[in-house]
Amino acid sequence: MIDILNNYIKKNVYIAMMVSIGIVVHLFENTIPVPVGFPGAKLGLANITSLLTIVTFGFKTGLGVAVIRAVLGSLLAGSISSIPYSLSGAIFSVVVMWIAYKYMTPALSLIGVSVIGAAAHNFAQIMTAVLILNTLGLFVYLPVLIIIGTITGYFVGIVSNSAVKILRKTFT
Repeated sequence: MIDILNNYIKKNVYIAMMVSIGIVVHLFENTIPVPVGFPGAKLGLANITSLLTIVTFGFKTGLGVAVIRAVLGSLLAGSISSIPYSLSGAIFSVVVMWIAYKYMTPALSLIGVSVIGAAAHNFAQIMTAVLILNTLGLFVYLPVLIIIGTITGYFVGIVSNSAVKILRKTFT
């Protein structure tokens, strides 16, 4: 019984840490100036928390961490208008990363899963913008975001690869 309680506490502390780290990284990323010509482009480092949670605890918990991080991060950054974009990107990227992780590993590494997740995140945000702003012209910007997302997704995957080895030791 004590072991079950300890594991439950460990899991909840981990989830709280992932949400907190994700929010802090989200806020930090908002302070980084976006290069001219790349509106909305971000490093996506907060997605590390989503990917690690998917790998460690599965889809539902990963989705929960991503949703809470996206909503609270946007609220704390003072940009309520960014919630639909952040939330759609977070949800779609977690769904796609989970599918890729579940059905494509070990053939696909966490780096590949992360790159796919970054592309999904960018696609969801463009779709959200198209729906909100009612203009299909925004799809022109998708290739630029996919290129940037591939680069940042690669980095997120490298960091996640390193961190997951430590987490597996902690939770097994």
